[in-house]
Amino acid sequence: MATKKILGLDLGVGSIGWALIEMEDDKASSILGMGSRIVPLTTDDSTQFSKGQAITKNADRTARRTARKGYDRYQLRRAKLTQLLRQHNMLPECMNEHVIDLWKLRADAATEGKQLTLQQIGRVLYHINQKRGYKHAKADVSADSKQTKYVAAVNQRYKDIQERQQTIGQYFYQQLVESAVQTPSGPYYTFRIKDKVFPRAAYMAEFDQIMQVQKVFYPEVLTTELINTLRNEIIFYQRPLKSCKHLVGLCEFEMKAYTNKHTGQVVYSGPKCAPRTSPLAQLCAIWEAVNNITLFNKHNEYLDITLEKRKAMVEHLCNNEKMTAKELQKILGISSKEGWSVGKAIGKGLKGNVTLYQLRKALGKKYSHLLQFNLQMTDYVDEATGEVISRVTDAVEKEPLYRLWHVVYSVQDREELGKALLKQFGIDDEEVVESLFEIDFVKPGYANKSHKFIRKLLPYLMKGYKYSEACEHIYVNHSNSITKEQNATRELVNKIPLLLKNELRQPIIEKILNQMINIVNALKEQHGNIDEVRVELARELKQSKDERAHATERINKNERENKAIEERLKEYGIRPSRARIQKYKMWQESQERCFYCNTGVSATEFLSGADVEVEHIIPRSVLFDDSFSNKVCACRACNHAKGNMTARDFMETRGQAELEAYLSRVNTAFEEGRISKTKRDHLLWHKDDIPQDFIDRQLRQSQYIAKKAVEILRSAIRDVYATSGSVTDFLRHIWGYDQILHQLNLPKYRDAELTEWVTYDHRGQEHQEERIKNWSKRIDHRHHAIDALTIALTRQGYIQRLNNLNASHDDMAEAVRKVNPLMERKYSLLEKYIYIQPHFSVQEVTDAVDGILVSFRAGKKVTTPAKRAIYRRGKRINVQTDIQVPRGALTEETVYGKVGDKYVVKYPLTHPSMKVDDIVDPTIREIVRARLAAFGGKAKDAFAQPLYSDAAQKMEIKSVRCYTGLQDKAVAAVRFNAQGEAVGFSKTGNNHHIAIYQDKNGQYQESVVSFWQAVERKRYGLPIVIEDPKAIWDKVMDMDLPQEFLATLPNDDWQFVVSLQANEMFILGLEDGDFEIAMENKDYQLLNKHLYRVQKITSKKYTFRHHLETTVDDKYDDKPNPTLSMKMKKLIEMRSFGSWFAQHPHKVRVNLLGEISVVL
Repeated sequence: MATKKILGLDLGVGSIGWALIEMEDDKASSILGMGSRIVPLTTDDSTQFSKGQAITKNADRTARRTARKGYDRYQLRRAKLTQLLRQHNMLPECMNEHVIDLWKLRADAATEGKQLTLQQIGRVLYHINQKRGYKHAKADVSADSKQTKYVAAVNQRYKDIQERQQTIGQYFYQQLVESAVQTPSGPYYTFRIKDKVFPRAAYMAEFDQIMQVQKVFYPEVLTTELINTLRNEIIFYQRPLKSCKHLVGLCEFEMKAYTNKHTGQVVYSGPKCAPRTSPLAQLCAIWEAVNNITLFNKHNEYLDITLEKRKAMVEHLCNNEKMTAKELQKILGISSKEGWSVGKAIGKGLKGNVTLYQLRKALGKKYSHLLQFNLQMTDYVDEATGEVISRVTDAVEKEPLYRLWHVVYSVQDREELGKALLKQFGIDDEEVVESLFEIDFVKPGYANKSHKFIRKLLPYLMKGYKYSEACEHIYVNHSNSITKEQNATRELVNKIPLLLKNELRQPIIEKILNQMINIVNALKEQHGNIDEVRVELARELKQSKDERAHATERINKNERENKAIEERLKEYGIRPSRARIQKYKMWQESQERCFYCNTGVSATEFLSGADVEVEHIIPRSVLFDDSFSNKVCACRACNHAKGNMTARDFMETRGQAELEAYLSRVNTAFEEGRISKTKRDHLLWHKDDIPQDFIDRQLRQSQYIAKKAVEILRSAIRDVYATSGSVTDFLRHIWGYDQILHQLNLPKYRDAELTEWVTYDHRGQEHQEERIKNWSKRIDHRHHAIDALTIALTRQGYIQRLNNLNASHDDMAEAVRKVNPLMERKYSLLEKYIYIQPHFSVQEVTDAVDGILVSFRAGKKVTTPAKRAIYRRGKRINVQTDIQVPRGALTEETVYGKVGDKYVVKYPLTHPSMKVDDIVDPTIREIVRARLAAFGGKAKDAFAQPLYSDAAQKMEIKSVRCYTGLQDKAVAAVRFNAQGEAVGFSKTGNNHHIAIYQDKNGQYQESVVSFWQAVERKRYGLPIVIEDPKAIWDKVMDMDLPQEFLATLPNDDWQFVVSLQANEMFILGLEDGDFEIAMENKDYQLLNKHLYRVQKITSKKYTFRHHLETTVDDKYDDKPNPTLSMKMKKLIEMRSFGSWFAQHPHKVRVNLLGEISVVL
C-alpha cells in the first residue's frame, strides 16, 4: 500500500493556513493536522503593504531618524561656522533680534552700498546656515506627480524673485513689512515664511551677492579663500551619498557558494545584476523579446521569421520608443487580411531601447556620434565546462554609448555631471547637460542578469536563438529545472534554515516565510518526512509595490461602484447581492442590451432571470474561467443558440452584417472603457485562439518572492508545486467545504438574531436557507486552514485538465461513468469530474476544523542587542557594545508642553480632541466658543472659513493650545532647554504588560508596565515581568537607580499571580475541573469555545477577543455594538479583579501547530 504525506500551505500577508494529509493509493486517507498561524501586523503595516504604499512604521522611524541626523549635521556645520567666525572676529554678540530686524539685516547685506559690521555679517551667515534650501535631485524629475509639482512650485518661486531682482532676504523682508498689522502690543506680521521653500541655488546666489557687496568694505577679511571655505566647506557642504550597491542582488547564473572555514556559514559571491537601463541589458531584453515572437494565421499556418527580419525588428526597436502591431506587420510583410494577427504576440507593442531613445532625444544631432555602440565577439574556453563558447569582449565598455550611459547613471550631482560630460565627451551645451541630468537611469532598477552573463548570452541571441536555447549553448540551466531522475536522487536538508535579517529587504514577507519555515520544520519533526508540498501565495505577496497600489485603486473604485449599484437595486425593489451587482454591471457594459443580438433588456428582466441570462463568452466546458471578464449579458435565445461555441464563432454563424455590427460593438465598448482588454480578447477569440495553458500561465511565478518560497521548500521537500486561487475556490465549492464555517458559526449568530431566511433559485428550483447576515468566511481565522486543506488535495492533474478542458472532455466523461453513471445531469461534466476526485467528506473536515486552536505569533521581544560601529579608512571599528535597541517607539509622537503643573498640547481647530473648555488662552477660548455656537457645535462647518483673533481679520487662528489632563506618571521628558530643564514631554506609549500581585493583606494589586518602563528594566538588567519582587528589591538596593524608576517596581512583599500581554492566550469561562479534564483528554472542540487572546490592556480594564475572530471593530449593520459581541462571547471585558477571577482564567500557550499547553 503506497502512502504519501502531502502538505498544503496557504500563505497570506499576515497568516499561514496549513493542512497535512495522508493519501493511500491515491485516496484521501486521513487528516494528520490542520491549523491557522496568525502573524499579527499593525493595521498600518498590513493595509499599507497590501496597498503598495511605501510608508510603513519602519519607514516612518527611518524618516524621523534621518531628520535627527540632518539636525546633527546642522549642529556640526554651526560649530565649524562658529569656530571660523571667531577666528576672523565675525562672531555676533547677540542673536535674539526680532524677526523683522533680522530679515532687514539680511536684506541690507545684499544691497549695493549698504555696509554691515563684521559681526552683523556673521549673524547673517548664521541665519543662512540655519535654512539653506531644497537641493534639486535627479530623481525629482521621475518622481510621482505630487513630488514633481512640489519641486516645480519651489523652482517657480525662485524664478519669481529673479524677475523682481531680489534675493530671498530682500523678498521676505518686503513681504513681512507689507503684511504688518498694528495691535495694542505692537505690529503683528501675517506673512508666513515657513511654507515658502526655495531651492538651494537661490540661497547660494544670495550668499554670493552678500559676499560680493560686503567684500568691498572688508577685502582683507573676506578673502577668496575664506569665502570658498564658508560657502563650499561649511554652509553649503553636502556629503556624497552613500553607495547602495551592496543592496543589489548577485547574478544567479554567475554567483558561487563559499563556506567560511571558521563559522561554517555559506556565503555567496559573484557579479552583481546589471541595471535595466544598461545598453547591454537593453539590447539583451530586446533580442529576447524579438526571438520569442511566433506567429500563426487563422489557418494555423506558422510564419517562418528569418534572422534578417528579426534584425530589422531589433533595429526598429533601437531607433524608436516602441514597435506597434502595424509596424511589425510592415517589417514582416504580412497583413490582417491574410489572416495574420500579431496582437497576441506583442500585445500593445514591444518596448524599444529606452536608454538609447532617451539619450538620443537629449543629445540632439550635435552629439549623435556619442550613440555609437559596436559589439565585438571572441571565443574562449569556459573554465567550468571546458567548452569553447562566444562572448562579447571587454571593449564594449569603451564604446561611446556605454561610457555616456555610465556617467549619466553614476553621477547624481548636477554640477559634477556637467564637469564629467565636458571632460570626457566635450559636451558644453548647458541645455544638453540639463536634459541629461533629468534622465534617471537608476529608478527602473536592475535586470536579473549580470553584464558578465549578458556578454555570454548576446552572441547566441543575436543568431536568432530563443532565450532557453541561448542558455543551452552556454551550458546554463536557465530555469533550474531538473529531470524526474535528478529530483528523485537530489539531497534534502533535514531542517530548513531561517532567512537572515534583511535577506529579502521586505520585512513583512521575511516574517511570513520564516513562519512557514518554522511550521514545516515542526511538522517534519512530529510526522517525519513530507513527500509533497502544494502551496498557494496570496496575490499581495506575489505583487510588486506598484502592482499592489494599482490593485488597491481598482478595489476602491469597485467598492464605490458597488455601493452605488446597491442603492439602485433597492430602488428596483431587489435585494442586493454580489451576483446581482455583477449582473447589473454586465447590463451596463452592454448598454442595457443583449451583447449578441443587440436586443433591448430591462434591468428587472435581467436581474430576475426572465428570458435574460449571464452568458459565458468562452464556455466553461472549453475554458476554466468563471471571472467577470468571461461573462456578458445575453438573452436566453442567444445563450441557447450559442451552446459550446465561443462568442466570435457564434456571431460568424449569423451572417456578415451581424458579425460586423458585433465587432463594432466590442471595439466601441473597449475604447469607451466599458469592458476590459481581457473581456475584449475573449469576445474576439475563435476556439483555436484559446491558450492551451491558461491556468499554467497563472502559476508561472516570475516574481522573486514566489520563486523564493518554492526554492526554500524544495531544499527539504522533494516535490513542491504551486496552485492558483481560482482553482482552490472552485474545488472548495464543489467539495462542499464552502459552508463549513457558516454552519459552525450559525448557532451563535442565530441566538443573537443576526440571521435571515433567503430564497434563491438553484438550477431551476427554488430553495430557502437560513444565512448569517453579511456572512463572509474571512471573519473566522480557520478559513486559512480550510483553504490549505483544499490546496493539499489539489493534484497537478486537475490543473492540466482545466488547462485544456475541450481535449479532456472524453477522458473526464469516462472517469465519471466508471464511478457513478447515474450522477445528476444538472451538474456540468467538470463539476462531476472534480466531485469524484479523492477528497474528505464534509463531516470529516468539519470535525477537524472544529478542533482548530488558532496560533498567534507572539511579539514579546522588547529590545535587540546591538553594537555601534564607525568606519575609519574603510575599516569597521566597534566603538560601543552591549547596546539594547528598543523594538518599537519608546514614546508617542506628540510632544506636550507644560503650563504651570498642567500638560498642554497644540491642536488644529478641527481636531477631534480639541475641546473648547480646555483651551489655555481665555480670549481665544471665547472666540472659538462663539464660532462653534453659531454652527450648532459642528466643528467641520464652523471652521470651514478662517477664524481671526482681531477685528481687521489679519491674525488667523489655525491651532490652539489645550490642557490635556495628563498625569506625571503617564509621560516622560523628551526635550530640554539650555539649563537642562524639561520643556517637552511625550506619553510613554502603549502598555507592554500588566502584572497582577497579591499583597500581604490578601488584596490583589496590579502593576501597569509601559513599553518605556519595560525597556528601562531590560536596560538595568532586570526581568521585564517581575515574578519575584523581593529578589528584585534585594538586587536594586545595591544599584544606583533613579527614584522615578524604582517607583514603578512592585512592592517587595507582593506575591506574583499572573501577567497579561497582548496576544497571550487564556482559557476563560471554563470551570477548573472541566479545564483539567479537557486538557488531559485533549478535547480541542471544547477548548476551542473558551480560548481567548489578550486584545488590549489598560488599568482595571482587560479586553479579550475570541481566538477565531479576525476583526475587532464589533460592527453590526455598520454600527459599533460591543454589547452584542459580548453576548455572543466574541468579546470579554473585565473591569475588576472580581470579574477577572469569575472567568476562572488559565494562561495557556498555543504553539505553531495549534497544540495547547498550560503556562505555569
